[in-house]
Amino acid sequence: MSEQHKAIEGDAEEEIYQLVYVSAATVPFSQADLEQLLSRARVNNASLDITGVLLFIDGTFFQVLEGSQENVNSLYEQIELDERHIEKLVLVRRIIPQRNFAEWRMGFVNDEQAICQLPGFVDFFADGHRSFLDLRGDSKRIKEVIEGFHRGRWRRHAELVS
Repeated sequence: MSEQHKAIEGDAEEEIYQLVYVSAATVPFSQADLEQLLSRARVNNASLDITGVLLFIDGTFFQVLEGSQENVNSLYEQIELDERHIEKLVLVRRIIPQRNFAEWRMGFVNDEQAICQLPGFVDFFADGHRSFLDLRGDSKRIKEVIEGFHRGRWRRHAELVS
């Protein structure tokens, strides 16, 4: 068994901290730019024992990070300094009983049609919202999205590399 999987299995004894944030891109992200961002994130996340998912639509990001509180907060501090996106807003900070994305160093969805069908986002986008930034204060919808991924319903849309 790899050290990576041993660390994740050890989560039963360790509190798992979850941070969810949204932000807006300051520059256009091509598919190649997104792939490069993900490649770096996956290596970095593996070294910090952080898992999660990143959604990207219409120039906005929605990201879930899970791991130790120290590591997640440290990573988010680095994200806050990244000038490629602005209007960074933390939507959720909480302790959770187990990881929702235990096998994902960073799952990724860049499919607008698939994202618009995610639980919690169906009505949101049908109401004319075009940005994840509009999720401010909507904790119920945010939890629906996370739970939809956790239950596996939307994982087929995610590009996964452990």
